[in-house]
Amino acid sequence: MALIRARERFLMASTWAKSKIAIVLVGAAVALPLPAHATPAFSCAYRFVAWTGSFNAELAITNNGPAINSWRAHWTFSTATTNLVGWQAKLHQQTPYDLTASNMPWNGTIPSGGVTTFGWTAFAVTTAAPTDITVNGIPC
Repeated sequence: MALIRARERFLMASTWAKSKIAIVLVGAAVALPLPAHATPAFSCAYRFVAWTGSFNAELAITNNGPAINSWRAHWTFSTATTNLVGWQAKLHQQTPYDLTASNMPWNGTIPSGGVTTFGWTAFAVTTAAPTDITVNGIPC
């Protein structure tokens, strides 16, 4: 009988100690500082003017990181978009719903804090600002 009581006391003490260790560990995890949100490598401003069946649009890319020597932007349109005519970028569409723009020889370098802008005119039943713009594969 004494052996059973000794074992019960051991289990109770062990459980109490484990709960205190768990509380200390949880407390330590909560006490750690949270990492600051990093500035995104790029920020983009998409502007457009639409009229019946067409629109003009412009994308300004701001480089918040170190200087880059070339850029490639990509996004999708919510409706089919065709017959793009652009300026300050090479435009390529694999489908009527996507667009890839890449730098021209004279505007590939964007210094840290610098901005480059390009634009296009296109046909579309309706248009809206895309929500999935990436620059060099990084969300903008």
